[in-house]
Amino acid sequence: MVGASHAGSLLLNDTGSQVAAWDKTSSYCSSDSISVATGTVATDSSGDATLTTTGKPGSCAAIISPDSYSSSVIEADINFPALPGKSSTIANWTSFWLTNQATWPVDGELDAVEAAPLTGENTVSWHSGPSSSSVFTASTDDFHQTKLPIKGSDLTPGWHTVDIVYTKGFFAVYYDGQQYTSYTSSKVTGSALNILLTSTVTPKTTAARDLIGGPEVNSASSPVTIAVKYLRVWSYK
Repeated sequence: MVGASHAGSLLLNDTGSQVAAWDKTSSYCSSDSISVATGTVATDSSGDATLTTTGKPGSCAAIISPDSYSSSVIEADINFPALPGKSSTIANWTSFWLTNQATWPVDGELDAVEAAPLTGENTVSWHSGPSSSSVFTASTDDFHQTKLPIKGSDLTPGWHTVDIVYTKGFFAVYYDGQQYTSYTSSKVTGSALNILLTSTVTPKTTAARDLIGGPEVNSASSPVTIAVKYLRVWSYK
């Protein structure tokens, strides 16, 4: 391992300057037809980074790493919010993932956490392909051509440590130190990808239903907050 100082990682401090550099709510949440940049990114009294949605349809908040990473281990300690009235369901379209938005899907996308709005269940997925009209998907859900093995317990709301091991030809995702899934394939590009943590109150619109394949089931109609205690990246050779 190299990079023990976690260079480029989100190590929170009193000034909040790193949080501000990672806050991409205004750009990310304006990039599609269902999200609006009304969510907020801040630092709470405990020094944790927070992403808060308003509960209104489309409300979105996002942090994205300024740097991109390949051949790396990425670890974050995240408090995932519960959907009000459903203590076992993560609220909103909440995701912790890797991609390069400028080249998607060519360089790939790894969803290490995705509270899917169609099912309300968390899934892990890999997406890649030559164009947006030809995308390969391998996932822990049952809706795609390649099924990823499930080797551990899925996420629930609350504090969890999420680890991503990512390199050319392989990735693995761990929840609280236990491997949840892994995938060995030449389709895993190993390209340098940015780190994203995003949340959207999926609206009840035709555009949203066309995107997710049906009505949303886990959007919170009241404000909910994600907290991040730390996010660290180690590069390796």
